[in-house]
Amino acid sequence: MTIYALQYELRPAPHSEDFATVGGAIVNSLVRAETPEAAHAAAMAYFRDDGWELVAVEHPPSPVARAQCEDDPEFLDAWDEAEAHGECHLFHLWPPGGDEDAPRH
Repeated sequence: MTIYALQYELRPAPHSEDFATVGGAIVNSLVRAETPEAAHAAAMAYFRDDGWELVAVEHPPSPVARAQCEDDPEFLDAWDEAEAHGECHLFHLWPPGGDEDAPRH
């Protein structure tokens, strides 16, 4: 299987415990899957189950090799977690009304 890198913009669903305190998130995901479509579907299932709604697909699934992550310790750890457990999602949150100044990765 291949590890795919994906990036999404999400917002908390109204039923989420984060709804009142989080305005949104940019999420860098690494997902182990057979196809890009399967990687996207797995990420969407995770977000839905965790109380998040999709705003935008910032970067569609693309294969990423471990060697491509070696310059970024956080991303390398995420790659290793995805390899071991199937997926890893790195959330970069901003407060309600604060998305104008949110860092985009």
